Amino acid sequence: MFKHRGALMMILALLAQPARAFFDPPYITPAQPIAGEPISVNIPGCICDAIIGLPGYPQVTQEGNAITILFFGVRNFDPEACYYAVGAAAFPVGSYVPGSYTLNVKLRYIGGTGIFLVDTLGVVPFTVTGGAPPPASVPTPTLDIPGLSLLLLALAGIATCCLYSRRT
Repeated sequence: MFKHRGALMMILALLAQPARAFFDPPYITPAQPIAGEPISVNIPGCICDAIIGLPGYPQVTQEGNAITILFFGVRNFDPEACYYAVGAAAFPVGSYVPGSYTLNVKLRYIGGTGIFLVDTLGVVPFTVTGGAPPPASVPTPTLDIPGLSLLLLALAGIATCCLYSRRT
């Protein structure tokens, strides 16, 4: 019975259909967010799987530094029902204060048995920085009272010299 296992595996491998349903790992944009900047999650994929824009979805929740975004979608396991376009969809998540966060991307769909299932599409760790540093302060030269007095005295001396030179 087990003598022809290799041949049986080869035949089954040749008969297997390629997997056409996919969601690639999600990623965020911008890749290095700064405080207050809106963050979006990008989910590449489709063909047999798709995210559907139903009212109330996506649902974004946050507990501490753990953020979860839940989408509603479809997952087709029948190759004849695979007709969705390939691409990447971007969805706003929010803007955050500086710190380290974890974005958990989930998909809720109706399984083949008619019950709701939830799959995790990916977990994206990211860090929000404090933003652009303030411009460096450059000291501006100013005159204090003694400096201003010396400047006025010098101007008066120059003016006096100019007046005497015109008279002579």
